[in-house]
Amino acid sequence: MEKFLGAWCVTLSFAFIWPQVWRVVRHDTSHGISPFGLLHGLVGSALWLSYGVIQHDVAVWFSNSSFIVAQSIIIAVTYRHGRIPRIVIVRIAIAVPAILLGFTQMPAAVVGYIAIAVSGSSIFPQLVHVIKADNLHALSIASYGLTAISCQSWMIYGFVVHDPMVSAQNFVTVPIFLYMIYKACKWRIENNVPILGHAK
Repeated sequence: MEKFLGAWCVTLSFAFIWPQVWRVVRHDTSHGISPFGLLHGLVGSALWLSYGVIQHDVAVWFSNSSFIVAQSIIIAVTYRHGRIPRIVIVRIAIAVPAILLGFTQMPAAVVGYIAIAVSGSSIFPQLVHVIKADNLHALSIASYGLTAISCQSWMIYGFVVHDPMVSAQNFVTVPIFLYMIYKACKWRIENNVPILGHAK
């Protein structure tokens, strides 16, 4: 059961971000995406990757490696649109390897609590941005739907492997993702943009 659930979580974690990457790249847009939320999420994933390495948990480190690659693509598009300064990109490029080198030398519990705090709070800049933004064109409803399912799955996985660190943040993130899906659907309906797929 543990191996099956771990494989399911990794599959979802590998998959959920890629519809968002595809939408941002295909439409060449970053409208509705919080630059600070992107960077915050990248740091959170680096912390979870460190935690997975310490715990020798392939499911955790593999899924977060995939997320870091995908998030970096979205960050590159957002940077190209002039929404993230070059100096911030340089700092993040230094910070992520530094996190991996430094935090993998720390106790798992400490890294886990920090990862929960950083990764769990990374959704709030995006939530605030979605509430305030008048254009949500870049948001992928498919990606957010898969993310909500992924968060629920990781919550269950944490219980199965008796690791509350993995479960904790998902109690907050699931309802937030559902709200953002609602807002994205509402924006598309109001602006004659197909909810799924793209206009012909």
